[in-house]
Amino acid sequence: MSAAHKSLGKVTLALMMLFIVLSMFVSHANPSEWTDPEMMSFDQLVPEPQVPERVELSNGLVVYLLVDDTLPLVQGTLYLRAGGLFDPDAQTGLASLTATMLREGGTSTRTPDELDEALEFLAASVESSAGTSFATVSFSALSENTEDVLSIFHDVVLNPAFDEGRLEVEKGGLLEGIRRQNDDPVGIAQREFLRLVADGHPQGRFETEDSINSIDIAAMRNFHQTYYVPNGSYLAVSGDIDTEEIVASLEAAFADWPAQDVTYPEVAPFPLRPEGQVYFIPRETAQSVIFIGHPSVYAYTPAYNELDVANGILGGEGFSSRITTEVRTRRGLAYSTGSGVTQGYDAPGIFFAYSLSRGDATLEVIDALLGEIRNFQEGGVSVSELERQQATTLNRAVFRFVSPAAVAERTARAEMLGLAADYYETYINNLQTVTPEDIQTISQTELRPDEAIIVVVGDPEQFGGADALEVFGDVIIIDVDADDTDGAYLPNLLTPSQVSLQVGN
Repeated sequence: MSAAHKSLGKVTLALMMLFIVLSMFVSHANPSEWTDPEMMSFDQLVPEPQVPERVELSNGLVVYLLVDDTLPLVQGTLYLRAGGLFDPDAQTGLASLTATMLREGGTSTRTPDELDEALEFLAASVESSAGTSFATVSFSALSENTEDVLSIFHDVVLNPAFDEGRLEVEKGGLLEGIRRQNDDPVGIAQREFLRLVADGHPQGRFETEDSINSIDIAAMRNFHQTYYVPNGSYLAVSGDIDTEEIVASLEAAFADWPAQDVTYPEVAPFPLRPEGQVYFIPRETAQSVIFIGHPSVYAYTPAYNELDVANGILGGEGFSSRITTEVRTRRGLAYSTGSGVTQGYDAPGIFFAYSLSRGDATLEVIDALLGEIRNFQEGGVSVSELERQQATTLNRAVFRFVSPAAVAERTARAEMLGLAADYYETYINNLQTVTPEDIQTISQTELRPDEAIIVVVGDPEQFGGADALEVFGDVIIIDVDADDTDGAYLPNLLTPSQVSLQVGN
């Protein structure tokens, strides 16, 4: 008998035995004794929110601690007011490059290679980066290696060496990205849209070859000495820790990090109501990339919460939103389309509608996007639409509390941003009280299609020439290949899942 026949015989025998066992169970079970599932009841699950312990070190550094002994791990994230908001005009990118080089450039006691080797030996990590509002330095380690990793973490934060060789590598990567930034029509559209909406504000400035080349070690040292201070900074630590011991370790580790006064530079005002305008960037491409939008509301406000729900119904992620249903599903005009609201902390967020569409459908798509926004304002939403979106938003919000690390970090960021300690808990309750009337009110006040900036990247031959766009307003043509054009990297407005829709869907 072959091996295959033997294997088949074993499977058959196992199935026969299972059938016999099930038959015996069914023959002895009395269906009349079974409990009706509809009549079953369970105790209500009442989640107990985790509340981190707040401690302030002698130098003013605020630490949030949350114990989680399920695994022998410890992690921490330090938040500092050292973001790109404070970049000098001629050195856009300084905050980001400084933060990157904290980790990549080694320290006064370890070369970059020695730092890499030490962390690898300890199976630990230390990472650093900066956004617009703040910089972060984080660590993770086995709990048994906490003291060793804290020593490295301290060195990275306080004693960066800004290695010249590593700096040239980082700058080289940035410069290459800038040189290739106009290869991607989606990247062009996003960059120019944000530059125009935030005109004059730091959020509208992007790295250029000149700004990156102007950044040297002296500039980074000065930025670090000015803004990397303990007072006004927040550290979230969670994991397998003893709170008294970790506080003592942190006090000892950062005893040489004194508090100091910081004079933050005055930031240019954000243009709350920019003049609506049509901007066209010609590119030889089969599809047009369209962004339509304007400044909106600050994050973590009742208005933002309501607008976030409204946006979910209008054009948020998923195929059931109104814009997606009308523009992509019903009319078949776009590969990907929808709307979004960015979170603004030091400046307002931005509402935008977008589309990656057939070039010959450019005018129809713009008209459809504007039409859906106006219809949304005038017609309001149904109770069922609102309830579905509330459930979606609430389900997404639950993941903010899935781990002690997320809770500790969120609590630290909340205080740094000036929010109430219980903001995230009350947010869920407030979200459930939003009414259809609230949605219509916020859409009428915070969606302004007549004031929107419209940015189009595409081939004018596909839709009758740039002049055809004048039906939506005066048209300004932007030459992004000109030597004096600003531009560089910026955070994506679209999520990776949305961007991927332009390929194969």
